[in-house]
Formats: sequence, C-alpha cells, structure tokens
Amino acid sequence: MPAAYATIALNDINASTDSEIEEFHAITRLIVFARENAAVLDAQQTVYCLDLALEQIATELRHRADSSADVVPYLQDVSRQRQ
Repeated sequence: MPAAYATIALNDINASTDSEIEEFHAITRLIVFARENAAVLDAQQTVYCLDLALEQIATELRHRADSSADVVPYLQDVSRQRQ
C-alpha cells in the first residue's frame, strides 16, 4: 500500500475508493491524450500499447464496479477506433 494511503482511517474506506477511482480517471485522461498525439505522429506501436493500457484500466474499473460516466466516453472512443 502506498504511503499516502497508509494514513487513511479504516472507517474512511469509501473516500479511499473514490480517491482511487479519481486517480484512474486522471490516468485515463493522460493516456488518451498521449494516444491521440501518438496517432497524429503515426506511431502505431505506441498507439497499440496505449490502447492496451486503456483496456486494462477499463477492466480494472469494471472490476471495481465503477459506473461513473466520466471515463466511459474515452473508453468507447478507443473501442470504436480499434474496430
């Protein structure tokens, strides 16, 4: 467990989960930004790797039962582009 989470009180688990999901959302936005720029530069291998990263984030968020609409549009765009 990262040191930042070691100080969170045990009765504040929901806040911890929300914070983790917010971090996943931030990471997703960064990866989408990098993916779009890689696509402009025609760096296909990089685009492929970033697509894999987005798929893994989607899997993790589904695993955590995150139904937030914040990340869903990013993930849907990537799914459409891969087809």
